[in-house]
Amino acid sequence: MWRKSRDVVTIVFFTVLFAAGLKSCIVDAFRIPTESMRETLLPGDFLLVNKFIYGARTPSSILYIPLPSFQFPKLSKIHHGDVIVFEFPGESNELYPVRHQFLVKRCVGLPHDTVTISNGALEINGRGFILKKKPDMKNFFTTIVPFVGMEILLDTASFKQWRVFIHREGHAVEQRGEKIYVDNKEAHAYRVEKNYYFALGDNVNNSYDSRFWGCVPEENIIGKPMLIYWSRDDNGIRWNRIGQLIR
Repeated sequence: MWRKSRDVVTIVFFTVLFAAGLKSCIVDAFRIPTESMRETLLPGDFLLVNKFIYGARTPSSILYIPLPSFQFPKLSKIHHGDVIVFEFPGESNELYPVRHQFLVKRCVGLPHDTVTISNGALEINGRGFILKKKPDMKNFFTTIVPFVGMEILLDTASFKQWRVFIHREGHAVEQRGEKIYVDNKEAHAYRVEKNYYFALGDNVNNSYDSRFWGCVPEENIIGKPMLIYWSRDDNGIRWNRIGQLIR
């Protein structure tokens, strides 16, 4: 009797372990909660997400048991126009953002890119791109997407803009009088240590995205949505959306 119970517990444990590993590393399911991707995805769409394509990480713990984490090789780079699922990096003023909050947006800017939204159009490095929904004419935005090795000049004028960014990269940064200190050493510049991506909602006039809270660190990107496996709104099941590939 004891042996049978032990066998059942063992089977259940390894089944849970396998399911958790599958969910963490290969494929996962996400639900669209907002209108920000309306030109492509609707609230109530449920997505299957490929977590392996951008180099999935094994879980750091399962059932509160710590495990060594490993990142698989990437099967593909992130490209302009990819729809991505990522962990929200936090509000622009949050030193310690809330974890495990996930968003779905379209990647329009890669590391090094200059992203500009002006006169109702999106430009990447001066080249125009067609958006699924045209931005409002009064909407203007421009930024350089941070990249490894990018040098940021630090002074009293730029300190407020970059304080949270540098802190999230793992460094203590503070202003003392007219001087800026990083890790308790006076600094006139800071070199970026990670690559970042610019995420924009397809419903560009009703999307809370990188224009407001900043770029997404590469490590926060979870995967790429593949298809809609279920869709439902207040009126019932949207059968015509089930099985649609996401582009």
